[in-house]
Amino acid sequence: MIPHFRVVLYSQSRNVLLSGFKRGLASSGSLTEHDDQISSTPKEETVHEPQDELSVLRQREYNNQVKELLKSFSRTATEDFKDFHSSIAGELSAKEQQLDEELTGFLKQFSQLNKVIEPKEDSGKRIMAPTYSRIKTFPFLVPSPKDKPYTSQELFLRQIKHAEMTAKLGASMENVYYPHHDIFNPPMIEELSISKLLAAGVHLGQSTSLWRPSTQPYIYGEYKGIHIIDLNKTLSSLKRAAKVVQGVAEKGGTVLFLGTRDGQKRALQEAAKRTNGFYVSTRWIPGTLTNPTEISSVWERHEVDFADTPTNRPLTADEEAAIVKPDLLVILNPTENRNALNEAMQARIPTVGIIDTDSEPSLVTYPIPGNDDSLRSVNLILSVLAKAGEAGLKSRLAKAAL
Repeated sequence: MIPHFRVVLYSQSRNVLLSGFKRGLASSGSLTEHDDQISSTPKEETVHEPQDELSVLRQREYNNQVKELLKSFSRTATEDFKDFHSSIAGELSAKEQQLDEELTGFLKQFSQLNKVIEPKEDSGKRIMAPTYSRIKTFPFLVPSPKDKPYTSQELFLRQIKHAEMTAKLGASMENVYYPHHDIFNPPMIEELSISKLLAAGVHLGQSTSLWRPSTQPYIYGEYKGIHIIDLNKTLSSLKRAAKVVQGVAEKGGTVLFLGTRDGQKRALQEAAKRTNGFYVSTRWIPGTLTNPTEISSVWERHEVDFADTPTNRPLTADEEAAIVKPDLLVILNPTENRNALNEAMQARIPTVGIIDTDSEPSLVTYPIPGNDDSLRSVNLILSVLAKAGEAGLKSRLAKAAL
């Protein structure tokens, strides 16, 4: 655009621009003042006219003339000028080329400052919308000061903008593992695989310095100072324990879930709800199974049928004094609950426990080798057992309804 103006102005309006070169342009400081004859050497010092009211008016009038001239040239095609191609065919002398370069720089700066020629924006760059457009789009928006946090309105608009422009960007994820699904939507024992156990971290054992030699059959190897548990043994042991839990629930037995570590309460509640059983999540009270006089005597008792419906039959004195104990005890952390294991052995209650590489598998009736420190591992194993108990409970209720 600028070279087109340069050639046209040089060939058609040279006298107009050069006449103002000494008057208006020198006072604006954009160009160096030259003589009328375009002398061989420019002057060393620039002479500025006094900035009085008359000079300002002359400068403004000259600027308006140049603006109108540039606008008229921008609306005129090159074919309308006479001898256009012949005027640009000849070569310029050194002085003419110097004047041409200075004149081109002035016209470019003058046109952009006075918005005669809009600068071309890069197509790859995004031009931010001005403030007045946002106000026009959202007339009731109350903007916050720069030193204050965003208001609720601004945060809402930013969220909408993010959802439209940025939220859809990124890669699509498939086969993502969500640990909370193990609690609320656990897989069936038939659907469980080694990859699922591996994703939950069941294979991670304890440090080799805490190794108990009795867990040697469950160890696959060693990696960076920790033992790796064989998931094939875990899967087979978990299937056997799930069959036991399902059989106890199907026969009308009571399952007690025990886990005293932080973060296990939610999974214990869901497991007890699925199997219609009970759970202990805070602390195992010593004597719960072996001291019925102090513990079991405070519990109210009643008789239920095969469909878990109370029969309202009065109990005898022997039935009132009998020990109330579960039919199966599931322990998530057997190492910290040795008292519960000892009481279960004295009361002849079968136990199911998660055995890590620092635990003793001989104390548990149905050991399940796995990581008992990770909540993902514990929640997965517990939820699979609870799912099996739920299947046994539904089977019993279906038989009772016939």
